[in-house]
Amino acid sequence: MTEPSRVFVPSVTEENGNTIGLGVFSSEEVAWKVLRTFLKKSHLMSLTRSDLVIWEIDQVGEDAMTILSSMHCRDCPVCKRRTFWIDLDSYSAMCTGTSCEAWIEESTVEPGKIDLGWPPTRFLKQTEALEDALTELRVLGAEVEAAGRTPEDPITSIPEE
Repeated sequence: MTEPSRVFVPSVTEENGNTIGLGVFSSEEVAWKVLRTFLKKSHLMSLTRSDLVIWEIDQVGEDAMTILSSMHCRDCPVCKRRTFWIDLDSYSAMCTGTSCEAWIEESTVEPGKIDLGWPPTRFLKQTEALEDALTELRVLGAEVEAAGRTPEDPITSIPEE
């Protein structure tokens, strides 16, 4: 069996600055799965950011590390929980909790456009800018709240087991 030439290291950072390593993996797919699973519980902790870093084995210097993804945690504009992870480098964001699953991403069909959605109502929309997408989700969140939902109420398209 050959040794990996690189490893993938997911981590999260708490509000107090402590970093929690989530493991070291030889597969990017496994590292993403571990990170996403951990982020589903982000409303239970005071997290501010998450990172997925690639480390090249047996390499010295700054070229040994590549930041694959760096996301910042914010309150979700729809469900109001602290589960909305934003990656400003790739113009993507997603509510990782099972409370709503709202998302934003750069359009793969129309460059320069931003797609957004909210799966529980199959809401889909396209905007010109990231801030416009956040505004659309805030309006949707206000409508959901006006209908009587609170952040403690589960809102999801995932069926309960």
